[in-house]
Amino acid sequence: PIEFTKRGFYVAALDYQGHGESGGTIYNIDEATDAPALSQDCSKLLEKLKTLSFFSDVNESQVGLLGHSLGGMVVLMNQALNPDFKVTVAWAPLVNFTPPRYGLRWQGYEQYIPVNLLNETNSENLLIIMHVKDEVIDYNDNAVKAKELTNCALINVTQPLIGGAHQLYSNRVLINSIKWFELNFFNSETINGPINITFIWNYVLIFLNLGLLITIIILLISYSAKFFRLTTTSDNQSLENDRVSISKKKKIKTKIINTIKIIQILIYSSLFILNWLYFSSLFGLIGIFYASLVFSGVFLLIKFIAYVVHLWRHEIRFSRKHLKSIIKQEFNVNVLVYTTICALYFLLVYLLFSFYYPFAFIWPSSIINIFISMAIFPIYFSIEILFRKILYPLLNFIKSEKTKAKITVISAFIIYVTLMTLARSYSYLPSVLFTFIIFLIVTVCNTIIYEHTRTFSAVLVSSFIIIQLFFSAVVSNVIGLGAFSHLF
Repeated sequence: PIEFTKRGFYVAALDYQGHGESGGTIYNIDEATDAPALSQDCSKLLEKLKTLSFFSDVNESQVGLLGHSLGGMVVLMNQALNPDFKVTVAWAPLVNFTPPRYGLRWQGYEQYIPVNLLNETNSENLLIIMHVKDEVIDYNDNAVKAKELTNCALINVTQPLIGGAHQLYSNRVLINSIKWFELNFFNSETINGPINITFIWNYVLIFLNLGLLITIIILLISYSAKFFRLTTTSDNQSLENDRVSISKKKKIKTKIINTIKIIQILIYSSLFILNWLYFSSLFGLIGIFYASLVFSGVFLLIKFIAYVVHLWRHEIRFSRKHLKSIIKQEFNVNVLVYTTICALYFLLVYLLFSFYYPFAFIWPSSIINIFISMAIFPIYFSIEILFRKILYPLLNFIKSEKTKAKITVISAFIIYVTLMTLARSYSYLPSVLFTFIIFLIVTVCNTIIYEHTRTFSAVLVSSFIIIQLFFSAVVSNVIGLGAFSHLF
């Protein structure tokens, strides 16, 4: 939007059905018109804008639409149904798909799908920009089909792009879009002077500020630990005692053992990634939930069997006293208070960030979404199992707790980036990308918390407070996109 406002345009961003703080879902049907709500969202936004004071400065013959991907489908539907929109630019739009033949929620959609709606009469001044090797939407079925139906202008992008072909992160795309609006509105591509694209610096500043705020959170978490009596146990104590006198043979044996542990870390991390990849390839986004259930279930089953075998071998009888001891150790009051304060640090810093960058502010739109979002618990539970119960114990050959934490953070970064890359067909979605980033930040914060508490319940509490809140804010978006994802 900033590149258009620099040229003197008023820009209004639409938070359409099932996105951000908007209610409903992507496949909602308007009861009054029996038309998809998405096909009217832009028109309703325009009517709202007309009631605002600034609109007196707007030339109503110079109102246009721009949308990307699913947003591209939205603007195509709206411009075809409302002649008030004089110019339209669609980036990699979803044009051609077949709704499922089952379920009442899709009834009434088919005639409004762009492939059934668009023609030369209702699609004047239309420009479509799409990469010929789009990895999400088929170029021929969508861009070429729209061209055949409307005789619109079509710009093909062929060069490799940062972020992938579908995202269309390109100065050329922006410049061509600006030129199209100015040519059709003002009959000139040069009326506002040369086009200088500078939006990248905004992103640089945003990420620098975000990095600074994350650093502040980590420092606050580390510093606050000094004010609490946090019980920790050191796995390295016996190791340090053994290091007093070690023979060459023992040194060689130790190196072999440490090498095996490193290999185990790589194997377990790979299994975790492959598990997510396998289930997401079978079931889409919901497959990540299934993968987490399987991973957590297998881990808990193995731990339970190992525990029972341990009791049997040592002829130990399980008692309530032992159970109380475990619960008391995990749910230490000081630890829980410390963890809650750390989570509040995160939320306060996030609110501060949102104050300067309002577009980053999201909040649960309903109580229902908060309850629905609890379904994400197995996901961060499985992640914490991987980092705290599997990988962390394998690092016990490292003396420094801080070094362990650093290695865990690096491992988390590699794993998350790998998951995002392998799931790139979903990672391009803002809500999914945002969720990945939140998971990474929370994992980093939890690593610092675990360094000071060595308590598994502490990181679960932290994850629950933060991730639950953020996921409940995007859950309607994720559910809606999940309904559409199989159409891409």
